[in-house]
Amino acid sequence: MWKKGIGLVAGVLLMLGLGIGLIQFRPAARLSPPPATARVVLITRSPVPGLTPSLSHTPTPVARRMVITGTGGVGLRLREGPGLLYAVVTILAEGTFLRVFPESVEADGLRWRRVQTEDGAFEGWVAESYLAPAE
Repeated sequence: MWKKGIGLVAGVLLMLGLGIGLIQFRPAARLSPPPATARVVLITRSPVPGLTPSLSHTPTPVARRMVITGTGGVGLRLREGPGLLYAVVTILAEGTFLRVFPESVEADGLRWRRVQTEDGAFEGWVAESYLAPAE
């Protein structure tokens, strides 16, 4: 009779273990949040009588004309973004004139400038230390 009790206890524990195991595999299905819905609220102001809105003019950045120099004839890598990890778009020959935009970014120990070739064929980022003012 004692062996029968052990078998019964072992069976109950086995069933309990299986039950706990199944519960652990399903909580994501039972506890997943409902799908989110987006709602857009548009708030507008009524114009004040007698006042006319004024348009603010944001100036377009003016590019400076510069030339590539100091590469030892190897050329300068034009990159997709400001940093050494960005892909190389093309290699620009020393002496190439570029339009250099005012924005600059510090990355990888270098100052990077956004540039465009004079013919507009290429645009990207170059290391500023290889640029000189064009005369």
